[in-house]
Amino acid sequence: MSKKPLILVTNDDGISAPGIRTLISAMNTIGDVVVVAPDSPQSAMGHAITINSTLHCNAIKIDDGPQKEYSSMELLLIV
Repeated sequence: MSKKPLILVTNDDGISAPGIRTLISAMNTIGDVVVVAPDSPQSAMGHAITINSTLHCNAIKIDDGPQKEYSSMELLLIV
């Protein structure tokens, strides 16, 4: 019996963007999915940092399937 792979899915368009939702659905069929994405679109924010704000991480569930999703102001959570 083979073990399902653990798959990390991330983007900068926000956790509810149609593209990431489609990717999560597809990846759920082949592995266990962990999603780390901002709670709103953050395109072109690759060099942005948070200095005077608190980072928030909220576990959320949008779709059915074996996944854990986290919402944050930026993708520093991956690091």
